[in-house]
Amino acid sequence: MIRYLQHGEIDKEKWDDCINRSPHGLVYALSWYLDAVHPVWEALVENDYEAVFPLTPGKKFGISYLYQPFFSQKLGVFSKKPDEHININSFLEVLPDRFRYVDIRLNQANRVSGKYFRVFVNTNLELDLSDNIEILRNDFSENAIRNLKKFNSENIILNEEKDSDLLIRIFRSNMGKRLPKIRDIHYSGLKKVMDTAFEKGTGRILVANDQKDKFLAGAFFITYRNRAVFLFSANTEEGRDARAMYGIIDRFILENAGGELILDFEGSNNQDLARFYKSFGGKNFDYPGLRINRLPRMVRWIKE
Repeated sequence: MIRYLQHGEIDKEKWDDCINRSPHGLVYALSWYLDAVHPVWEALVENDYEAVFPLTPGKKFGISYLYQPFFSQKLGVFSKKPDEHININSFLEVLPDRFRYVDIRLNQANRVSGKYFRVFVNTNLELDLSDNIEILRNDFSENAIRNLKKFNSENIILNEEKDSDLLIRIFRSNMGKRLPKIRDIHYSGLKKVMDTAFEKGTGRILVANDQKDKFLAGAFFITYRNRAVFLFSANTEEGRDARAMYGIIDRFILENAGGELILDFEGSNNQDLARFYKSFGGKNFDYPGLRINRLPRMVRWIKE
């Protein structure tokens, strides 16, 4: 039986046990991560947490809906069963009627069928780091190799950093200006994710500084099981000129080459970002998105 649970009814210990035992478990679905990016998340739970589906509700103009939180690439159904594909129709059938509109992204194991659901494909880019560094670098594009030569000629210093505020502040003063939909509450959630990951020993910031110790670029990686997610980055104009992000990613690959780790670039439907990630040998992996429109007829067309 599948039950709908409000936030206060969720047993987070059992929840995390399900995510940890799921063959497809992702860091985004852990209770502490959800608490950070969407503190009022709810859930659908099968039996005694044999399978779980996090729900991330919002409300606008009096209409309740489900959406994908910032800094949480994909969620969906996670099950302890070793099934390669999970048909999630049974969960969608008990989705509370109050959610009149749904626009979410599911994980790669999820499958949906039926005429009432609009399914679309998203792209994720991943790099298996199990080969040695020579083999991995052989798959770099000519453009990546050329940019790394530029980076190395600049004598840039790469260091570890644990100041989440620094990375967020630089991002907001550069790329963030073009992304007004990311608001203070979202950056606050991201900071909680980063700081909690540091406490758990699963978060890492690599930064590039010039010879005068001026910040050029930085990236935050979060590791869960055998997957390191390239979750967030910040770049300055000087960093772009020095190709600093190429150097940061190359260093991460170098330090983890030959291990049982996948570098998850999170991918992008943006062609320029996808091209950048692919330049390091990243491979495409598709995952589904789901849209359900039960809005009143007079406003339904707005969200089609």
